Amino acid sequence: MSSEVLELLKLSLAVFVVSFTGTALVRRLAHRFGWMAKPREDRWHKQPIALHGGVGFFLAFILGAVWVVARNGGIEWLESLSSASLPEEVVLIGALLVGSFLMFFFGLWDDLKQCRPAPKLVFQVIAASLFISAGGVFPLTGTHVLDVLVTYFWFVGITNAVNMLDNMDGLASGVVILAGGTLVVLAMGASPSRGTAPLAFALGQVFIAALLGFWVYNRPPASIFMGDSGSLFIGYALAAMSVPSPLNGFMGINRGETVLGPLLALLIPAIVLSVPIFDTTLVTITRKWRAQKATQGGRDHSSHRLVGLGLSEKRTVWVLYSFAAFGGVMAVLMQRFPHESLPLLGFFVLILILSGVYLGHMKVQTVEPHQLPPVWTPFVSQILYKRHAAEVLLDTILIVICFYAAYLLRFDGVISQPTEKVIVVGLPIVVASCLVTYFLTGIYRGQWRLISIADLSCYVVGVCGGAALSLAVVTLVTRFDAGHSRSAYIIFGLLVFIAMVGSRLSFRLLDALLRNGSHSKNGNHKRVLIYGAGKAGKLLHEEITSDPALSDYVVEGFVDDDPHRVGRKLCGVAVMSTGAWLKHSWHCTPEIWISSRFITDEQAQQFACKWDDNVTVRRLHLQMKQVNGYSHDLLGFVPAGPESDQRIISRDGQNLSEAPQVPGHPFPR
Repeated sequence: MSSEVLELLKLSLAVFVVSFTGTALVRRLAHRFGWMAKPREDRWHKQPIALHGGVGFFLAFILGAVWVVARNGGIEWLESLSSASLPEEVVLIGALLVGSFLMFFFGLWDDLKQCRPAPKLVFQVIAASLFISAGGVFPLTGTHVLDVLVTYFWFVGITNAVNMLDNMDGLASGVVILAGGTLVVLAMGASPSRGTAPLAFALGQVFIAALLGFWVYNRPPASIFMGDSGSLFIGYALAAMSVPSPLNGFMGINRGETVLGPLLALLIPAIVLSVPIFDTTLVTITRKWRAQKATQGGRDHSSHRLVGLGLSEKRTVWVLYSFAAFGGVMAVLMQRFPHESLPLLGFFVLILILSGVYLGHMKVQTVEPHQLPPVWTPFVSQILYKRHAAEVLLDTILIVICFYAAYLLRFDGVISQPTEKVIVVGLPIVVASCLVTYFLTGIYRGQWRLISIADLSCYVVGVCGGAALSLAVVTLVTRFDAGHSRSAYIIFGLLVFIAMVGSRLSFRLLDALLRNGSHSKNGNHKRVLIYGAGKAGKLLHEEITSDPALSDYVVEGFVDDDPHRVGRKLCGVAVMSTGAWLKHSWHCTPEIWISSRFITDEQAQQFACKWDDNVTVRRLHLQMKQVNGYSHDLLGFVPAGPESDQRIISRDGQNLSEAPQVPGHPFPR
């Protein structure tokens, strides 16, 4: 290990210790002087929590940053002040530190005095101006005025996005730590072209170490909040360090030989900070859709929606941590493999869109009559729904990504200049041909969220027809000049089919990942054994795991004495015989839920009484009523009326059909 690396590790450890100690001191002072965040209707915490945690880690960061500057020629730079020949890196890091102090100071003032949004925006623009005037501008369009406007928008957007993300214990601090780690890796990627690591490499590690010292106290369950003094500071610092500049060696981004070109300078930092950007975009769109102010507080962030799906707060935070880490990996891959950056970007954006649509359907607030959106909102919603505009837009993105990816696969990841021209010319033709074919074959007449096996034939015909029509029209228009590939169209068809079907099934996948993950086997849930491992058992399991109204229950396994089913798994849980379950060790006795009509009440009761006389036995009871007085359910035809015998009997003889019911469900709670 080199002496420079060892010294940097010692510095990071020292910064962590200072931040850890400083945060503990601030927490003690907050309890003593009453600096507490009180619970509010638009806030998530339920009890008073210490405030001003940003004071503890900001001072640690400033001390570490000054040490980094001093150890990298600080004395020589001070001596050259009169000659006005400071290196660009030094000017940028000076502007970053001054701007960070300005945002910290205003954030602390906001915590104490509750300022309005307008002064907050003014201070953000002033702080951004410091870094921009020092040369920290996105090298995007080549037109300085446009690049400066984009940079201002970046600073204001990221600073406020991090501030809005600070809505759950440990969320903002953890996500920013992961984003900072990604920026350090990107700065390392710039080292080979420079010979030495840029200043952002050391500065980023100091930033992470300072924030880690605070995260120890802020992780769930939090004992201190950072406040605006912390969130505005880390948002500004993160925005500054993510702008490609001499401070970070322009992140080693190769902008000259890729399809995306100069856009990589903006896209890679945006992917690094995808979680705060995603959360802010989701909140803004959903609030505007409900005719609410985007700046007002609320419990409708992505984290709150995940909790609404049944996840615990700790699991929700780790889900978003994972998302931030995934974004970091994608950003590093786009830096290291610029020729594959377009399909990588498309894949990541697709995941963002699907996740946003999925979470956007989650209801987290009850709207009062006086808060209903204007008439035009449901009108626009109906038009978008009926015309399947969202599906068409999604398919357009998929077609573009898959077409480019097909040529990448065909030519082993190397796109020559003639092939790149072929892609540019053929892409509009392919998009138009595919969309027309999909419309004619009836793909857009189906229901996306309810796709079934029977719909796959329609997708096969549509995708094959779209690829064939695209090849025919491209051949007719371009005469299939050099650079074209017929086999690429075959690969394109396979990729599009997988992508389209996968996107339609994405909601089910998210249900499996999020809702099923929320049914963890802990002491707070009631265990259930489903008697019958057939189709009805699978239906009952899916209902338990997908409906929040049944989130108190978790399926322990299936009971079935059929030798062809015993020892296997259904829906990821074990199928065992009655004897095997009786030998199983239990912390608490489970309930028995009968799913099959071929299993009698007596069988289930005999099985249950071997545990305890008070074991609850329930039966799945699906029913379809008709207006002329008869009903039909899975158990046969029974009279529908006050004299009907539709009881669900427990072991102790209780008529469970008279117990309080969950709306829309046959199971008492």
